[in-house]
Order: sequence, then C-alpha cells, then structure tokens
Amino acid sequence: MDQLLIQRTRYLLRSRFRRAQTCPDAMFVNSCRQLVHWIKNHPLLRYVVADLSKVEGEHVARIKQTLDEVPSCNGSYAPGFYTAETNLKHSSVCWLIVQGISELECLEPSKQQFVISCLGEYLNNDAYIKFDDAVSVLKDVAIDGLYEHLDEHLDERNSIYSILIKYKQRSEWFRKNRLREFAENGLEGKKGEVALAIDVQEYVLDQGVEFFVEPASASGEVDLVLKSSEGRYIIVDAKYVKNESNRSSVLSKLASGFHQVARYCNDFDVSEGFLVNFVANTTRIRLGLDTLDNFPYLNVGNKIIYYIEVNIAEEPSASKSGKATEIELSKEELISTLEEES
Repeated sequence: MDQLLIQRTRYLLRSRFRRAQTCPDAMFVNSCRQLVHWIKNHPLLRYVVADLSKVEGEHVARIKQTLDEVPSCNGSYAPGFYTAETNLKHSSVCWLIVQGISELECLEPSKQQFVISCLGEYLNNDAYIKFDDAVSVLKDVAIDGLYEHLDEHLDERNSIYSILIKYKQRSEWFRKNRLREFAENGLEGKKGEVALAIDVQEYVLDQGVEFFVEPASASGEVDLVLKSSEGRYIIVDAKYVKNESNRSSVLSKLASGFHQVARYCNDFDVSEGFLVNFVANTTRIRLGLDTLDNFPYLNVGNKIIYYIEVNIAEEPSASKSGKATEIELSKEELISTLEEES
C-alpha cells in the first residue's frame, strides 16, 4: 500500500473542497459545480455520493421541493427546517444541497441568490438570513459536512485495506504451512475457503477494529461482514486457488469471487467490497486490474471490488525453482467470464 498515493488522494480532496469553501460569494455556484463534477467523475467517490442519494428521509422531499419551486417563486418562500437526526442523513442533506447549488448555473444571479438564501434558511432556521450569511452557512455546514463524510469513507477503506495487507504479510511470512493445513484438513470443522475465511475473521477482529460480524445476506453466507457504529457495511470474502488449478479454473474461480462480492455489496447496499484470494498454486497469477491509490480493483456492476492475494504455496528454493510460470488474466476476461456465469 503506497502511503504517498493515499496522501495524494486526501490532498486532492482537501484542495477541491477548499476552493468551494474559500471562493467569493459570486463564484459559489460555479465552485460547487466544479466540485460536484470532480466527485461524480472520481472512480470511488462517485459511488459514495450515489449511496448518499439513496438515503431516505423527510429532508429529501423538502430539499427537492425547494430547488424545484423557488426559481419560479415571486416573493417569500418557506423552505422548512433542517431535521436530520443521524450522521448519515446529515451527510445526505449536505450532498443534496451542494449538488442542487451546482445546478443553478442557468438561473439569473438574483434567482440564484434567492435559492441559496432559502437553503441557508433551511439549515439555519433564520427566515431573515442575508445572501452572504446564507453562503457562509452553506460553506460551514453543507460543504464541510460533505467533505467530512468523504474523508471518513477514504479513511475507513484505507484502514481495512491496511489490516488486510498486514494479514497478507503475516500469512506469507509465517503461516503458509498452517493455512494450507486449514484449507485441506479443516479449521473449526470447516475446510477450503470457509476455513481460510475463519482465519481472516479472527485476525481482523483481533486488530481492535470497531466493527461486528453480521449474519448472512440474501445471496448466501458472506465470509465477513463488518458494520460500523454509523451503520456502514464492509464486505470481505475469501477464495482459494488450489495447487492443481489450471488457467480456466483460476479464471472461473476469480470471476465467481468478484461476482459474489458484488452481489453481497448489492444485498447490503454498499459501493465497495474486498476479495481475499489464497493461492496455493506455484504458478504466479497476474491480473490486469485497475488501481486506485495503488489498490488493485475490479469494477463489477458499479461496485468497486478490491483485490488482495495471499500466496500460501509450498515453493522450492530459488536454486531449484527453475523458470517461473504465470497465469495472466485481463480485466476484460474476468468481466466477460463473470457475465457468462451470471
């Protein structure tokens, strides 16, 4: 995991939001438009805000009604008052408002100011709020609130991926034989992928992560479902490639694994998950995946599935191993195989 790339993403997040937070009032709509365009085109954040758009509550209809009615309204308007009772709903309010402001570009300046004043009134419960004060409220509440949600999401993803990378290192350095034994002969009465998944569960929960294991999803028994105190789910599933596996079986196994995690993500209504692949095959597996902050991933049905490979093969010494053989799979092959099997 490249910490510099992670820092780069967080730096970009801060700088993009800083533009909207510090711009002159006259540029506020345009700055929000630029910010929303960047978020919607980001390979990860676009799915995070898509999840925010699915959050239900009284605020959704209220904000939409304000954005629809105010531009054609003459005189005063009562936008209602802020009612979000959870952090998730607050983040949803922030996103809907910032997105709504970004779409005001076609209105004349006086109409833009009226809409912005009404949105400021909605957040501040002040029917006499001035335009410049409304902009300040929107920056302090909506812009900052959306930034905090996206930053927390990145931090959460980085934490889980970091734990899985540490698990990979521990397993490859110290526990190859033990994990092959678990896979072939069982752990806690389970064999194969399920036994290996138990080992992943034990390690993750031993790290003091503030999540708990959830029951099975509608699509089957996912290996590990973590749920934060804020109600966000994280999906971790395991696959096992045996030593005798050939190219076609590896392709089928991995395509099935990515598809399975994507279905679990749909079941729990989250935008991303993690596939941990245990490889006992001495043949190297190379996947032509995209990367995000140096994390390999496959986009399956608008779900980002991060990939972590744990090599548990019993390999000869370098002097006896000979020329390494490889199985190389492209993301196009994985997706097409996935589509054929679904």
